[in-house]
Amino acid sequence: MGRDGGPVALRADRVVDVEAGEAREGRVVLVRGERVEALLDRGDPLPEGTQAVDLPGHTLLPGLIDCHTHLVGPLQGSGVPAIDRSAAQEALDGVGNARATVLAGFTTVRDVGTFRAFVDVALRDAIRGGTVLGPRMAVAGAYVTVPGGGGAVTGLAPDIELPATSASARPPPRPRSASGCGRSCTGGPTSSR
Repeated sequence: MGRDGGPVALRADRVVDVEAGEAREGRVVLVRGERVEALLDRGDPLPEGTQAVDLPGHTLLPGLIDCHTHLVGPLQGSGVPAIDRSAAQEALDGVGNARATVLAGFTTVRDVGTFRAFVDVALRDAIRGGTVLGPRMAVAGAYVTVPGGGGAVTGLAPDIELPATSASARPPPRPRSASGCGRSCTGGPTSSR
């Protein structure tokens, strides 16, 4: 948004027009709030109160979409992720990953699951609420997997405590809202296949 909440006109050397499949010169992208409102010719009049931002030498393109991400937690090379880290540690890494992702030009991601269930939901909600800088997120919430499948992880992080009697004594998880469902049947990091 402009300084006074009005529209912003972005004037770069080129704008990628994905519908036409070409980079166009002499175009202006008019943004209002978080949305592109119009693609104008350089000579078109701008709405009253528009803040103009000149970007010589630059090319504007639409936000990129990544359909397979794991923003929560650190980069994982091998081993079983997230069994020796708390949900807070995973979430804080997710904050940095979300920021780096949106600054790299990805404005929307589909996050396909985290080994710490619902931390991705919390990250999505923090981005929506403006607390965290990041892309729009469609999230899995929790893996649905078979015993021994890709989402089956054993071991506990420091912030998980089980009653002395049995793991089945734990109360059922509180329902959360997720926009997708991560599925992992075989081939994940802990799969025996």
